[in-house]
Amino acid sequence: MTQKSKQIRAVALAALMVLSVFAGTIAFAGSATAAGSGAPRYVGDAVHYNSDSDGSVIEVPFDEEINSTSLTTENFTLLNDGKDVTSKYVAGNDSITQPVPGRVVIQTNETIKSQDLEIQLSGDIKDNSSTVKSLANAGKKKVVFAAVTVDADSDRNSYKGSLVAVETTNVSEDVEVTATSDENSDAFSRNTGTNSTVIVFNTKDRALGEYQFEFEGASATTTVRDLGLNVTLDSQNITTDGTVDGTVSANAGNRDVKLQLLDSDGEEVANITGESLNGQGQYDFSFSSVGAGSYTVKATDLDSGVTAKSSTVNVKKAGKSKANFNASVISQQRGDIVEIPVMLSNTEQAVIDIGSEDAGFHANVTVEDGNNDGKVTLLFNTWTATDGVSGDVFTVENSDDSVVDLSINTDVGSLLDAGDYDLEIRTKGASNPQNVATLTLEERSTNAVTTWTASDGTNLSDIDALNEALANGNVTQDSEIANGDRVITQVNASGLGGVYEANGNFLGNEQFKFSVNQTTAPANGDAFWLDLTSENTNVIADAENDTYFIVFDTGSNSSVEAIREVNGSSVDYGAGDGLTANFTVKDESNLADSQQSVETDFELVEAKHSLDEPVNVSNAASQTIEGESNVAPGTELQIRVRSSEDTSPSFLKTATVYVSENNTFSADFDFSNQNVGDKFTVRVTGGAAGDVTEVKGNVVEGANNTTETVTDNGTVTTQGPNETATTDTSATTTAPATTSTGETTTAEQTGTDTSTPGFGVVVAVIALLAAALFAVRRD
Repeated sequence: MTQKSKQIRAVALAALMVLSVFAGTIAFAGSATAAGSGAPRYVGDAVHYNSDSDGSVIEVPFDEEINSTSLTTENFTLLNDGKDVTSKYVAGNDSITQPVPGRVVIQTNETIKSQDLEIQLSGDIKDNSSTVKSLANAGKKKVVFAAVTVDADSDRNSYKGSLVAVETTNVSEDVEVTATSDENSDAFSRNTGTNSTVIVFNTKDRALGEYQFEFEGASATTTVRDLGLNVTLDSQNITTDGTVDGTVSANAGNRDVKLQLLDSDGEEVANITGESLNGQGQYDFSFSSVGAGSYTVKATDLDSGVTAKSSTVNVKKAGKSKANFNASVISQQRGDIVEIPVMLSNTEQAVIDIGSEDAGFHANVTVEDGNNDGKVTLLFNTWTATDGVSGDVFTVENSDDSVVDLSINTDVGSLLDAGDYDLEIRTKGASNPQNVATLTLEERSTNAVTTWTASDGTNLSDIDALNEALANGNVTQDSEIANGDRVITQVNASGLGGVYEANGNFLGNEQFKFSVNQTTAPANGDAFWLDLTSENTNVIADAENDTYFIVFDTGSNSSVEAIREVNGSSVDYGAGDGLTANFTVKDESNLADSQQSVETDFELVEAKHSLDEPVNVSNAASQTIEGESNVAPGTELQIRVRSSEDTSPSFLKTATVYVSENNTFSADFDFSNQNVGDKFTVRVTGGAAGDVTEVKGNVVEGANNTTETVTDNGTVTTQGPNETATTDTSATTTAPATTSTGETTTAEQTGTDTSTPGFGVVVAVIALLAAALFAVRRD
């Protein structure tokens, strides 16, 4: 019995312990529920967007209605990049409303294009219940910026990487999202969430194309495009003396951007704000005072939030900066442009001192190496250094470089005197010269005028083209120029480079005059002069070599008029007229103390081609027909050889040739299919010659059809037309000519003479003896 009672008592005690634990658990849970019951909570996803009905707003959703007394700027503090900007963007407490219980809307006075927005929610925010509970999850909350907003029946474009706010009418609204392009089949559902009327559609990982949003029986669309935001650097390796330069570009212009210089840890070192892309969608940036290290540049398109990063730029500590001239003495003539070579090391800028107060001319010029090649060529126009003369005194040769600062102290009333001028150079910021040199200005001179000629088909567009034509022999010096060819007058005179660069005009210049006049006036008449203008004359300047070429057409190709000296009437001119080209530096100019003149005479002659008549060829291949012409070398001619009289079968052979530098032309033709006695005519046309040149020709039996070849040992071997010459070392040379014919011809010049076609004498005798022996044998 006692044992049984103990068992019952043990069971009862165990049951009591279980009940007590259960009761304690219930009591604890009940007390926790009571403590949190009714406390409002921020449910997340605050968004800043532009509403068609409300303007720029920030939606802040809660799980229940907030007491209206809590809707103050003290309880809702707006932060941008950690800084309080409430007073800047929120007008006051009236700008914070609650259109729907739990949906708080903050009105901003403008769109805040920032990805660093936050809202600081105070713990003093209360609910609207009878027990009045405080906000359970106060603190800083992220606010996303949606650059584009669509609502019912709207259609707007967006850029990939940006956020799109889809605004509905009701809270907790379902939204169906569907990609409408054939290449994209995305489809999914979203919900605006508790006490929110907005979903945020992130385009970052979406394909380009159109997306449709369906809600509340309506739809809206956005077309996602590529902004093409890109950041490029001018250089990826610089020193601490340099700057981080580059360009941010996009497919759209006039957009606000923010630029950040980030170190290797991604921390911001410097930034550029308040700038916009230009109309071409570009903005050039520059970060200075950058320490050694590795950096990237991050660009943010503020309208969309789209970002892009540059490649890495490596910045090394700069060595000692140096600047020097690349020569100890620099010489040029007065009036010309002096090239002053500047070499830079570990710096982009240098200061050059030219002259001195004692010399009557002193200039201080700061140049910048814009392409980091360590070189700048400073151009000093000694003509424009004179007081009262317009034009830049100092420029740079390379457009990437620049003159960034300049001061000139001068009282020079005429062209700078000949003599030596001091040159000093130092890096920007240095106080003492790092290198010195001497600029020597020499007296200028007016030297000569010469005439050249070229065909109207020769390219003479600039100095490079003219030099190429000279090298090819297509421009030759001549005093007799075929009427219809080009006249090229070369003026050799120093000291003109400065005034020509400043005025850009060689004809009609106030300092000098170029003219072409009739050499001798006709009997009882007035001499004429040629009206050369920029419209009918091309001036090719080679100022570095003190040379200027004046080019004009003659004959039917020319628009140059001849004007009578006395009455100013127009007169015809051409073949047979003698002309004088004159270049004069005026005595009242700033270039000479007294008048300086040089001139040369030339004559326009009738253009013509000539051949010896008759033209005799053998009935063999490679028969050369040659002639002479007074038209300009390089002129294209056509040669036509046509059978004449009763020649049968008839034939026609053509070739295109070019007049050589010594005014000859030639072409090779194949007459191997023609017979001795055939007759033909040779016609030559082309170039400035207006008349056709035509002569007669014959196919004749050659008097000598052997070829003599001289060997290295001095032996002369003779070969017939069907024999092959064998020598120790051939002395025969070939030179290709620019000849094209209307049949298969070989245009070569050889060092051999070809004999008459047919059997040689020895071969003929042997053949006759063999025939006689054969006849005797048959008998």
